Amino acid sequence: MSNDTEKIAERLEFFFSDANLRMDRFLRRIVMDEEKEGFVDIDTLLKFNTIKSISTDSSAVADAVEKVVHPKLKLNEERTAIARVEPFTEDMLKDNVKVSLRIGNIPNEDGNYVHNREEIEKLFSEFGKVVLVRLSTNYDKKEGRKIAVGKGFVEFGDAESMEKAVTELCVSSENGDAKPLKVLKLGDNELTVKTMQQWLDKKASEKGYKKETKAEAKRAREEEESKEREEVEAIEFKLEWKKGCVISLEGLPESCDREMLLDSVKKNVGEGIEARADYSRGDKDGKIRFSEPNDKIAEFAAQLNDGSVTIGGVKVEKATVLTGDEEEDYYKNFIAFKTKQMREKAQEKLDRKKRRFR
Repeated sequence: MSNDTEKIAERLEFFFSDANLRMDRFLRRIVMDEEKEGFVDIDTLLKFNTIKSISTDSSAVADAVEKVVHPKLKLNEERTAIARVEPFTEDMLKDNVKVSLRIGNIPNEDGNYVHNREEIEKLFSEFGKVVLVRLSTNYDKKEGRKIAVGKGFVEFGDAESMEKAVTELCVSSENGDAKPLKVLKLGDNELTVKTMQQWLDKKASEKGYKKETKAEAKRAREEEESKEREEVEAIEFKLEWKKGCVISLEGLPESCDREMLLDSVKKNVGEGIEARADYSRGDKDGKIRFSEPNDKIAEFAAQLNDGSVTIGGVKVEKATVLTGDEEEDYYKNFIAFKTKQMREKAQEKLDRKKRRFR
């Protein structure tokens, strides 16, 4: 197995893991979409920075699937999409509680954590495989940034690893005199460690719990909305256009429509030629865009100009094959228009979902 395949397999193992899917709302929506049967398009995965930094080759991502040990993954027949063999279900969303530790006293300075997730993962890996490290932050409106609060969570890949860690690092009560068998340190700081369940139980019993829960839910909503905005803004329409494929038409008849333009293309350029009409009924001007260059395109434009070919029995005022800046501006505007359409559609879908859950 090549080094790149190993790296891609590691990223796939993380992205499709229970731990990540509990946190990653974007990917979870796809994996839990019944219509998609849990499959995520490889083209979507190639947009993830940590994958596309390794390879932009979809076949390389497909080849890495069989190297992922847990969770087991599978490809669709076309090798264009990946899914978990064991589906991720709603009841798995809270499974992290039984395999997670709440850690505190994590060193931070000037609002930033001194140690990164990888260092914390390494520290706790003596007890077993660590699948996720989360470092908690609060958003400071005055500073306009997230501030480290010195707390976080460590999630293990299995109950056995969690049990080893709990035996060594946790005490069974809030008794201040009780000491764990082992204390882990980050820098000069001794970490406080309890199970996530202990942390949740304590929170439930503390005064003001409801207020804090409401604030956390609000922060979660704000973070989700921020991520959703970023996802919508990241949507881009892609088109690999080729030169000499657009005819600009001026002075079209009032009776003109898209079908009339495309019928003329079939009769005069060819039945098998793929083309689209960028035109709205009632407009005087429009465009015919061909998918591939063809010598007959220029000939068709000339015939429209000299009147030997008409649209709806009427000669157009002018037909021009776009070139140079005009051609580039057309595609730039067309791509911008399609991108805007896709983003608006994605935003509408998100808005509908929010209304359903209000």
